Amino acid sequence: MANLKITYKDNVYEYNAGISLLDISKDFKENYKKDIIVATVDNRLTSLEKKINKDSVVDFFDVTNILGRRTYIRGLCFLFVKAVKEVLKCDVKIMYFIEKGIYCELLTNNLISEVTIEKIKIKMRELKEANLPINKLMVSRIEAIDYFSKTNQKDKASSLRYISNSTISLYRLDDSLDYFYGILPCKTGYINNFNLKYIGENKVILLPPISYLEDEKLRIDKNEKSLNEINVQAKYLENIKINYSSDLNKLISTGEFGDVIRMSENIQNSQLLNIADNISKNKDIKLVLLTGAVASGKYTTSKKLVSYLKWKGYEPILISMNDFYLDLKDRLLSDDESLHLNKIDAYDTNLFNKKISELLDGKEVILPKYNFEDGKQQFKEENKVRFMSNGIIVVEGVHAFNEQLTEMIPEKNKYKIYISPITPLNIDNHNLFKETDNRLLRKIVLENKKGGKSASETLKTWEQVRQKEEEFIIPYQKQADCIFNSSLVYELGVLKTYAEPLLFSVLENDINYDNAQRLINIFRVILGIPSEEVPGDSIIREFIGQSCYKKD
Repeated sequence: MANLKITYKDNVYEYNAGISLLDISKDFKENYKKDIIVATVDNRLTSLEKKINKDSVVDFFDVTNILGRRTYIRGLCFLFVKAVKEVLKCDVKIMYFIEKGIYCELLTNNLISEVTIEKIKIKMRELKEANLPINKLMVSRIEAIDYFSKTNQKDKASSLRYISNSTISLYRLDDSLDYFYGILPCKTGYINNFNLKYIGENKVILLPPISYLEDEKLRIDKNEKSLNEINVQAKYLENIKINYSSDLNKLISTGEFGDVIRMSENIQNSQLLNIADNISKNKDIKLVLLTGAVASGKYTTSKKLVSYLKWKGYEPILISMNDFYLDLKDRLLSDDESLHLNKIDAYDTNLFNKKISELLDGKEVILPKYNFEDGKQQFKEENKVRFMSNGIIVVEGVHAFNEQLTEMIPEKNKYKIYISPITPLNIDNHNLFKETDNRLLRKIVLENKKGGKSASETLKTWEQVRQKEEEFIIPYQKQADCIFNSSLVYELGVLKTYAEPLLFSVLENDINYDNAQRLINIFRVILGIPSEEVPGDSIIREFIGQSCYKKD
């Protein structure tokens, strides 16, 4: 007799206690484009193997949803790690999410080839076809540390020493035990679409499905500048011996974080100074364009670059694209005004082209200043500028690379800088800090400080923000003359002290609860760093406050 009430999409269904989410999901599979891979129970992400014994609100997700996609990617990574260990008897370091793929290094002293990669792909397909169970096991943290120490996985053992949980969840696939931050699929059969591309020097890009394309269509047009910057940062971390969060935690726990802050800031400043030096060597450059996704640090970077260009003998004019928003009455608004502001049609591109052209022609120009309270552009004498003989224009904004903005300016006169917080610091070899999470945490802190927004409000719109970025910002990355890394190795420790309390405000009945918990779990492996020693010109100050660069 049915004695369990399950609410799904506001409808109530009755089942016998002890039924699994997998069995329940079969009744609703027609509502989904692809196979259901994961569920939520009372807003908490849960594996399909879980049995339900109390009345609950459930929902299901396939790979077309971000929750399903994250679950798929974690399962794909486990499958890949398992296949590499069987084929090469070595481990994998998952380094960075790039170009819709996952940049990885095979940790072997032997030089691999395309033939080796094909063997790994074949093994992955065999594991998928076997439809092996991926079982979740709860063990004590001490037992897990002991296991990973004995199996020579010191990266995981060291990471677990800095969390306070008494128990943790491991995942078993055949004879392999591993640790992942998040839910995995309950069987390998769900991982039915992937590809693997060899890019040399024992580095590969693991490709999950984007729009559920066939395997042979999962291709990547690799961005050499991005790959080079990732490798530069990885080498830098190796040189300072901070490859994993546990390395950073050791320095924090012994009070040496001040040295890490100063060293990180100096390295980043020197990279920006090198960019200014490269610009100064090309006298054709009149217009420097800086762009990047939301919360990448465009404003502070542009301010610092202007200072370095002055040191190189220029008279820079700094322009923010935000001052070229169309008057509110002239804009076609979407449901969310903040999302609409990320579209190119929210800007007065004709006026932008006109003003830039007049400046380059030597005319005196009054630049607009956008008043967000009135929703209007303002033109005041105090904003009058003239392009000098040693002048250069620096433009920052999310659409700075969009040709509509500068179509009247010859390409030889432009220099394009793409800003991205590239964070190749790993939790361990199989878990990394994602650039998108880095930016999300920055945004949560900034929006709370600036406008009093709750973490839940920021989380609610984040996926829509990401979709707009993928459509309007990320594709322009390949046009960049250089990529500037705006991340700092210590910043998650500082962000923790600001963002973690905000994340704890997201309650269990909130639809964003699981995402908040996911970010809290990331913070569990990072010790907090006080912000007192963070300099006023740091990019992090743009988000946590007390920046020496004051916005008007």
